[in-house]
Amino acid sequence: MKVSIERAAALLKCSQPVAIPTETVWGLAARLDDEPAMRQIFFLKGRPLKNPLIIHLSDPKFLFSCCTIKPPGLHELIDAFWPGGLTVVVPVNENKVPSLARAGLPTAAFRIPDHTTTLSLIKITGPLVAPSANRSGSPSATTPAHIIKDFGSWLPILQTKTYCRHGIESTILIWQDDAWHVGRLGAIGIDAIATVLGYEPARHTAHSDQPLCPGQLFRHYAPQARLTLSTGAWKEDDASQYDGVLGFSDRSYPGARRIITLSTSTDAASAGNALYSALRDLDRFQLKSVYVDINVPASADWLAILDRLEKASQS
Repeated sequence: MKVSIERAAALLKCSQPVAIPTETVWGLAARLDDEPAMRQIFFLKGRPLKNPLIIHLSDPKFLFSCCTIKPPGLHELIDAFWPGGLTVVVPVNENKVPSLARAGLPTAAFRIPDHTTTLSLIKITGPLVAPSANRSGSPSATTPAHIIKDFGSWLPILQTKTYCRHGIESTILIWQDDAWHVGRLGAIGIDAIATVLGYEPARHTAHSDQPLCPGQLFRHYAPQARLTLSTGAWKEDDASQYDGVLGFSDRSYPGARRIITLSTSTDAASAGNALYSALRDLDRFQLKSVYVDINVPASADWLAILDRLEKASQS
């Protein structure tokens, strides 16, 4: 059910979650000041309450009004990457950000999406929480068809002419121990972030089952199929072990029963954009065991894609 900006704003005011587009993936939105609607999102997705939500803004002023400290580099990151695919996790005044959005943590996650339609909506509604519009743990939604597949045609979908150009979630930076850490690889490359900060943020590793940001749960972005990642060359003998191959259009996989391609093996941007649709295709074709070709260049462009495939392959 596609709806206009004005209709979406009215539905959100009535505690009805609405699917919204961003430049990364589609989100399932509720107003930050609406706890019943936020609880409905957790229920619809099957999302654990301990998994924090990202707060989507149209202006950084709300972030500055909430955070208890302004970490070094914060303004520079905002100037460089907002609107865009960067989320920052910072300490906040817990009275200003609902506990449900923070998963009870003393920190909260914020970003400004680079999508004209959704920004227009947020200017009307105020801040929105918007986790990815998919069932928790499964591949994220990058098209309205993915949303309808997961939730049915009853869910309101914000009408837009512009969809997800990245196809990979936002990069998340966490301020902790007087430095920025990478909580999740994503649409903004670490090399670009390092240029702004003057150092490359270390990877943050969750030390408990309480994640500090989305994307840190053990198995994520996963189809039903069992994935086997390989940096080696495909051998025809491999065909008897797998129902299909997830690979690249400039390579051949002799004997493979079914081949689903992302892009050429040198085009990381196109591979990222196609990734979740390809993972969903594995289930559409009812594949059970899939060989995944990850023999790609050792460059930062591929890091987020490899991260998603690794998480999708965890059992």
